[in-house]
Amino acid sequence: MVKVRHKYNIIFDLDGTLVHTAPALAKAANYLLRELNLPEISTDVYSSFIGGGIKKQVQRLLNHFGYSYSSIEKYEKRFKDFYYIDPYFQTYLFPNVKNSLTELKSLNFNIAICTQKNREPALKILDHFGIKQFFTGFAFGDSLEVLKPDPLMVKLATKNFSPKKNIYIGDSNTDLKTARNSNSIFILFTEGYRKENISELKPDYFFSNYRNLLELIKKI
Repeated sequence: MVKVRHKYNIIFDLDGTLVHTAPALAKAANYLLRELNLPEISTDVYSSFIGGGIKKQVQRLLNHFGYSYSSIEKYEKRFKDFYYIDPYFQTYLFPNVKNSLTELKSLNFNIAICTQKNREPALKILDHFGIKQFFTGFAFGDSLEVLKPDPLMVKLATKNFSPKKNIYIGDSNTDLKTARNSNSIFILFTEGYRKENISELKPDYFFSNYRNLLELIKKI
């Protein structure tokens, strides 16, 4: 493949953008719910809690049942105990992700991950699916004192890249805000965990299959 000139760095969200992780998160949630003598939930319901990191997810989970708690930390820790054991349960790459990353890397793009997921499970997932080598920049949920949509997350993910404009690819309103706060072009992946209509989010561009991503980036 012939290399082309480009003027952008590429940043990807992880959950709901590159990887369908909701089943493993829901499985961990149900272990926690059993301990609390609460009913189990479906993966579809849990998907509506995703975003903001595990602490936010656990808060939304417990609030969903009206469960009273004085501190979320012990429930967050228990959730992590369950999730870190098996972050791969029914988890899969979205179709054509690996081919798309291969194409982008062959064109010499700098590619980063910017995720609310903590370093340990994120790296496990990237290694498990054989895609870690495509990324040379990383920002995880436990990398800084802040999370997305703070632009410091993007700054960290691209700290070793040349100072080009960023294209940020994500699936949620948080990703949109992260892109706007960091003056990045936002491309919405429509098959993830977003709660809003595309017309509400008003992304710069959007796509539903990774086989179309490279052509879309070339048009930008």
